[in-house]
Amino acid sequence: MQLVSMSAVTWDFPLRGRTRMLTESWLRRGQATTFVQVPSHRSALERLLRRREDAPVVRPWPIQPARRWPAVGEVALRRRAAKRARELRRQLDRHVSWDSAVALVVSPIWTPWLEHLPFRTVVYDCIDDLSVHVPDRRLLPIVSRWEDELVARANGAIVSAGVLGAAIRARRADLPLATVHNGVDAEAFRDAARREARPADLPKPGGAPLVGFVGALYDWIDWPLVAQGVAALPGIDFAFVGPSSRSPRELRELVPSANAVFLGPRPFARVPAYVNAFDVCWVPFRRDAVGLSANPVKIYEYLALGRPVVSTPVADPKSFEGLVTFGSGSDEIVAALRAAVAGVAGRDREPVDRAARERFADANSWDARAADVARFAHSLA
Repeated sequence: MQLVSMSAVTWDFPLRGRTRMLTESWLRRGQATTFVQVPSHRSALERLLRRREDAPVVRPWPIQPARRWPAVGEVALRRRAAKRARELRRQLDRHVSWDSAVALVVSPIWTPWLEHLPFRTVVYDCIDDLSVHVPDRRLLPIVSRWEDELVARANGAIVSAGVLGAAIRARRADLPLATVHNGVDAEAFRDAARREARPADLPKPGGAPLVGFVGALYDWIDWPLVAQGVAALPGIDFAFVGPSSRSPRELRELVPSANAVFLGPRPFARVPAYVNAFDVCWVPFRRDAVGLSANPVKIYEYLALGRPVVSTPVADPKSFEGLVTFGSGSDEIVAALRAAVAGVAGRDREPVDRAARERFADANSWDARAADVARFAHSLA
């Protein structure tokens, strides 16, 4: 069996997520696998530059810049996808034996391509709410139809959260389905944290406690909640690390308090050092479809370093075994952050010890998740 991941991101996306981590695990285990980057002009440029990776990465040509999709229309998008898919097939011919290949399709944007790729087995690896994959809100009806087609075409589906599985079940009750949460390479994450010095762009140690977030600062962040939380805790410093859909000036306008810093994206190799410097970690998602269907990788990474975690509600909260403090409104979040900081400082006893968090992370490894996905795919092939 060969696993071909039709990804929603590039291989070197700053936030190294599920698809790449699973691919790396399969490579370590000797599982034949190929990572197909999301079609983009960046992928095309890398291909022109003949960029090579240690992993088998395939870079298809894009069908059209995403910003132009609304003006192009669905018929033309399908026609151009067909052309690009035939080119992609020729690329994959060098990596894949089609009779034994299983496509793990992360985003419905691949649906028009699948008509021209002879996979015998297709698995929908549904890891986010559909809107995450829509480059422009005007395209939501089109991409929603593509998701319907993907569910109808698939031989099975894997979801990262129960709510995503329920939505697929409502569309097709007979589809074989497995829930595979996200994970972390806990020991590797700890090793990287130990090797790296404390990042110099963070507030200096020995001052105020530091609450941090590492992840994408996109529309699913609850910015009013962030602003209220930061303003209500002037004796605590806050650091936000990751790519943003907003400019630094816009972020500062959203969160004007002086005790918050926005540091932008950092290489994944340095992410553990930032998390290691945080006294408390925070996940401030909006209470919308994206946030409530998320199984955030960052929570597993935070727990790998034994950090207390405060979060707005996410999917399958019981799966974190009481190791994460969840709060809904600003009052609950502020109280939870204050209590977590007090526990770290020793003013109060922490309800969960560091070792319990680390044990949870150890038990939820990407190797275990990769084995689960491969086992399910094999049952369908």
